[in-house]
Amino acid sequence: MIDGQALAARYARTEAGRAEIQRRAQPLSRAGRNLLLTIDASRSAEDWLVLVQGATEDDLLALIQAGLVAVQGAPQAVVQPPVQTPVPPSPPAAPQGVLPRMSLAQALQTKSQEVLMRRIVAEARPQLGRVRGYMLVVEAEYCVNAEDVRALAQKFVEQVRERDGDRAAIALAQVLIAPE
Repeated sequence: MIDGQALAARYARTEAGRAEIQRRAQPLSRAGRNLLLTIDASRSAEDWLVLVQGATEDDLLALIQAGLVAVQGAPQAVVQPPVQTPVPPSPPAAPQGVLPRMSLAQALQTKSQEVLMRRIVAEARPQLGRVRGYMLVVEAEYCVNAEDVRALAQKFVEQVRERDGDRAAIALAQVLIAPE
């Protein structure tokens, strides 16, 4: 378990963290890898744990112990796990002005069918290339309701994740759910 002072600190990727993004050698959880991809010193660790879907203090602790992130300005942050069995933590409260986390499916529920369709069609070719992008646009033509379009949007994000990695998938998801 990480203490409050460590959660209030601002972490940045180390050289080892940047190398890990390229190599994928460490056995990180999906949420831990997403945290590594997005964490920077612009926010506190606690804020990043709230913003990154599924990320926990254990994921942050794994990044710190592996030397993949460090407190900004510090050569290396070392956080020791507790000796005694910790009490299960309560979910962190969202910092003021930050919306609580939600899954992509929940976020897509906030968008209308027309907006999502327009964004999928606009992003298909740039994200997937000519052939795959065209195939996605054709598939979009067969969507008859908002649920079909939302399912296609999730499929699109997963295709981008498989092709270009987590960072590209997160960027696409942000485009799809951005305010109008």
